[in-house]
Amino acid sequence: MNDIPSYFKYWGKARKDPSQDGHDYHLLPYHCLDVAAVADVWLSESRVLLKQIAQQISHSEQDTRAILLFYVLLHDLGKFDARFQNFVEDIRIKLQGSKFEVESEKYNHGSHGYLHFIQIYGHNEAMKAVAGHHGFCDTSIDRNLLDPDADEELVDLDRLARQEWIMFCLAWTGLESIPDVGEIPMLAGLCSVADWIGSSLTNFTTEQSIDLESYYQQTSLRAKAALIESGVLNELNGSGFDFLFSPYQARGIQTLLPNIPIKTGITIVESDTGSGKTEFALAYASMLIENNLADGIVFGLPTQATANGLFNRIGDAAFKLFPDSTLTLAHSKSKYLFPDENGFLHQSSKRAFLGSMSVATVDQVLMGVLGIKHQFIRSFGTRKSVLILDEIHSFDAYMYALIEQVLKGQHQAYSSVILLSATLPLSLKNKLLKPYKGNAQSIEYPLVTHVDMEGFTQEFSINHSAYKKVVKLENWLTEDLLPTPAQQGILLEYAKANAIVGIICNTVADAQNLYTQLKMQANEQGVEIDLFHARYTYADRAKIEASVLDTYGKNAPRKGRILIATQVVEQSLDLDFDVMVSQIAPIEFLMQRMGRLWRHDRINTSLCPRTASIKQPSFITLLPSQTAINWKSHYQGSGFVYRNIRVLYRTEQYLKQRTSLTFPECYRHAIEHVHDENPLPDEPFELSDLYEKYKLEESGSAYTAKMFSVLDSKPLNDVDPRCALLTREGEMTATVVLINESGELLHGGDYKEQHDRELSTVAIAKKHAKGKRDSDFYCIKAIVNKDISYSELGVVLPNLNHKQPS
Repeated sequence: MNDIPSYFKYWGKARKDPSQDGHDYHLLPYHCLDVAAVADVWLSESRVLLKQIAQQISHSEQDTRAILLFYVLLHDLGKFDARFQNFVEDIRIKLQGSKFEVESEKYNHGSHGYLHFIQIYGHNEAMKAVAGHHGFCDTSIDRNLLDPDADEELVDLDRLARQEWIMFCLAWTGLESIPDVGEIPMLAGLCSVADWIGSSLTNFTTEQSIDLESYYQQTSLRAKAALIESGVLNELNGSGFDFLFSPYQARGIQTLLPNIPIKTGITIVESDTGSGKTEFALAYASMLIENNLADGIVFGLPTQATANGLFNRIGDAAFKLFPDSTLTLAHSKSKYLFPDENGFLHQSSKRAFLGSMSVATVDQVLMGVLGIKHQFIRSFGTRKSVLILDEIHSFDAYMYALIEQVLKGQHQAYSSVILLSATLPLSLKNKLLKPYKGNAQSIEYPLVTHVDMEGFTQEFSINHSAYKKVVKLENWLTEDLLPTPAQQGILLEYAKANAIVGIICNTVADAQNLYTQLKMQANEQGVEIDLFHARYTYADRAKIEASVLDTYGKNAPRKGRILIATQVVEQSLDLDFDVMVSQIAPIEFLMQRMGRLWRHDRINTSLCPRTASIKQPSFITLLPSQTAINWKSHYQGSGFVYRNIRVLYRTEQYLKQRTSLTFPECYRHAIEHVHDENPLPDEPFELSDLYEKYKLEESGSAYTAKMFSVLDSKPLNDVDPRCALLTREGEMTATVVLINESGELLHGGDYKEQHDRELSTVAIAKKHAKGKRDSDFYCIKAIVNKDISYSELGVVLPNLNHKQPS
């Protein structure tokens, strides 16, 4: 017993077998080798991981492999400690003898492992990364509590075992000394995932005389099988537009694909709605993967509705690219869409990024740069992949500051990004290019901009498409930015003539108000009317979203009908209206809404034909009828939502000066005009003051976001519902679970089950959340129509003052 190395006297994994006394256990050296084998096989089989990390630390791939495996082997250094070993006392006694006494105490083996290491070798970022493999490394532990309250002989054994294990790891990896290469950005993620998968290899080996080299060869075979089974290793089946989308021919922006450099970098695709940007991004990303520049694809979208919509659209392409892989969906409610999925990648949203192809809401991506537990898993997933962010124009200053951190991380990791938008101001585009040191100048449209890792910028344009869409413009003046009774009558007549009409309001309150006004008239005249916004329970919202797609989508029957909605239908949902009405919004958002007009060709196609009563796409903007006295409140709820009053004013003037817009050529001029940084002639001087105030507020928001991204305090658990709130600025919301007067969930089920509870959940501003607080589940229990009003309108809040965005 005394001839074996001291590190064989420590267990790493344990389980209780009810059929026998005591526990089964797996010796700690074997567990560390299991985890290292997973990391080693992953580095060998991946198209890009080892090359990326070698570039990050400026070492050869051979040296980088040795350095990574050295630190991965040390990830459980803190288990060489009596406090951890005594968690299962009968195993400790069996391995180390019964003569020692150990005081029980709270113990974090990851963080203590780091502290044990730096006591001898000094601060080391790589060691800190692997020590935090269970979520984060707490460096605030009192150094006086470094050693356990145990017999000195046992404390000395712990020290000896740690030192002998470190020496073994150096020899095993062929290193002569402790490598200090600074931060290795992807190490924490690699180690944590390797630990999850490596733990599944546990075969409860207790023999202390097995040759470790022989053991490693055996566990490496099992490691490869486990990596394949988990879904993180997949073979690419092909690449490029023709492979993915044949027999369809590339069109418009897609014809530029052969010209775009096959190099790591950032690519911005600007093209009109419905022009195939998503297909461009998929094809280009697959070409980068084929050339060993990435391992997978992660899509990030603004909302759950847009993520759900894209997930359904790209399933066939995902199967073509990775036939043995599973396309994953990651947002706060995605698990309810696939309740039967229980594979490794589906066990949490953070794991979804680890596969070959994932669709997510952008908040899931942004969590990768926030101070929350396991944030490094998300960032690891995006950095080994091509990250595609859609609707990149649609965020606020707070979220752009977090997106900037994401882009910096991608650049630091030698990873690629593709950004998609129909409506991107040049000033914003250059901010997005800045992390890659790019600078765009072209005002052509459509346009693809590519910046490589050295900052070399190339811009690719096409001749304007032969296809042009002319949208007829109308402006309706109203006192409250809602259609007047006479205007409502016109919309009902459109629907009675079989037109599909969409009305977009900028606040939930306005949408509910208009629905209430129009519903009675619609019923009397036999017109069906629908309402869609974000303030429904998840169960109701999912049903409404599916119904909206069935009724107003590409393959819907063209029966006259009216949809009243908020911005939830503005992006990525494949809806097709004959006539649209919208409250005033910045020009780029109005153009996004116009993209839902006459979206599909319905002449001599398999799609249901469009009504003959509407001769051309028609877009009606609701503008304030009163002359401005107080510019701050002039645009009412729309001003509260979009905040930049000068942009709203310029949009209004731009629309009043035109009777139509011709797409796609109108995009660039309209957006650059409205977003010009300088005051325009004859512009009310008050707008400049409001704009300066707006810019200050934007700077403050960006500063706040950057502070959240560098917090080094104890992080929130990544499944804590408060985490998602950190990705968006604004009034803090409360999670409210709706119950009936009998105390049952509104949609049935067991209150203690998270799945059932969240189906009856809504998120509303804290000041409106009434009911009984449940601190166990971070929520408020509210009785329907006692604490909170809930009906077909969704949640109706008191004293709205038009200040509730979608």
